[in-house]
Amino acid sequence: MPDVRIRELTFDRLSLFTMLWAGQGLIQLLTYEYFPHDALFGLLLVATLVAIVLPNRTPALATMLVLNLAYSWAHLPYQVNHHLLEDCINLILLGALVIAWIRRRRGRDIGIRSATYEAFAGPARGALVVVYVWSGIAKANTDFFDPMVGCAATLLGTALHAEQNSAIVAWLATPAAAGTLVTEIGLGLLLAFRRTRFIAIPIGLLFHLSLAMVPIAAIQAFSYAAIATYALFLSPEVAAAAGDLIGNSLRRLRRHLIATVASGAAAVGVLVVAVTVASRALGSDDAFTYARVGLWFLGLVVLVVVYFRSMLAVVRREGPRAVAVSDPLFTGSPVLWAVTLLVLVNGSLPYLGFKTQTSFTMFSNLWTEDGRTNHWFISPAIQFGDYQGDLVTIIETDDPELAEIADAGHSLTRFEFERALSQKDDISVECSCYGQIRRIEKVDGEFTGYEPQFSYTPFLGRVMSFRTIPDGKVTCTQ
Repeated sequence: MPDVRIRELTFDRLSLFTMLWAGQGLIQLLTYEYFPHDALFGLLLVATLVAIVLPNRTPALATMLVLNLAYSWAHLPYQVNHHLLEDCINLILLGALVIAWIRRRRGRDIGIRSATYEAFAGPARGALVVVYVWSGIAKANTDFFDPMVGCAATLLGTALHAEQNSAIVAWLATPAAAGTLVTEIGLGLLLAFRRTRFIAIPIGLLFHLSLAMVPIAAIQAFSYAAIATYALFLSPEVAAAAGDLIGNSLRRLRRHLIATVASGAAAVGVLVVAVTVASRALGSDDAFTYARVGLWFLGLVVLVVVYFRSMLAVVRREGPRAVAVSDPLFTGSPVLWAVTLLVLVNGSLPYLGFKTQTSFTMFSNLWTEDGRTNHWFISPAIQFGDYQGDLVTIIETDDPELAEIADAGHSLTRFEFERALSQKDDISVECSCYGQIRRIEKVDGEFTGYEPQFSYTPFLGRVMSFRTIPDGKVTCTQ
């Protein structure tokens, strides 16, 4: 009689991606402390865990995707760049499931899972390619290469536990900035063409592993998302080898389930005690932060090792080119490529005068506001959206959030200023805004002595957000 456990752990390509994708989704949920821990969060957490345990169950995958998209929509626009990439890939995958189901209902003799993967993989690969290219283009600016404020220098100093003005950071900052820009654009281009993917995959894995050494949650979370998506670029042979490797490991753990659970519980207990003692000794939560970052990094190392072991097994038999999928980039459902097109458009928005957050300019120091830019070759003359000019400077206010912006010496876009005015029933603010010094009062939801003509609307507020603007050079932000 066949072993049921072995049959349950057989991985097709969609199952392999589901396990890796749900795993990175779990990291996202557990990484960001500002995520609202509401009922929807709890449902999504459970659905994600179920998808990890049952990656070959299509209903479990569909449930996780629907809850993920619902959770993101409920909490827009406050997310980071790679969450938007995650949402787009979730939307593509859910659309592929729907397309496969419709084709099956119409009498076509197809397998739901194989048809889903064929419809989904190409547009999802394209989304990652687009994000790489836009992220690299955004870094082609003067401030990114400034060792005193540039993100390359900032992240390098964080990884080395050194001050940004230290000699070693100053020495390495420019090569790090140039290397990051070239690598990101290069990865996008190399992954786009099937003849060069076998080069891009190992470079990308090592690049993201090195990025994840920076003890910042957003950096590690993006590395998880990117490396999980790399499963779509692996050839069927490598994907099968990775599935076998993961499946064999899980079988061994299942055979010794009691010992595995006991060992895991003991390890967690020891870690919690050690971190608690260290935190009390330090008088801060730094120990908890570094323990979490260390565990995430360890998990990422394990995932990269699985990839490399699987690729090496295929390279020995068939050569290096056999590690990457040979499909052309533009495969899959044309309908789903519309989502990838939205990813492409989203990356262009800051240069066209629209939103500056979640536009794949992460850690780039890019400046496009107020009719000027620090970019090397994209001019503000191409802006036709009127959302980044007419900046507002807060002079005095009773609103804590606006006061915090004023205390930091930052201005904000008119759109974000009007968001604040719209969301408060009672607010008093004096500002340099709308071309003059103006005092605006709102009591019980009614403005006094002021007739607002807002560019902000609730729908636009869902899909657009803007960073605050410093008075001087652009410092490093997500």
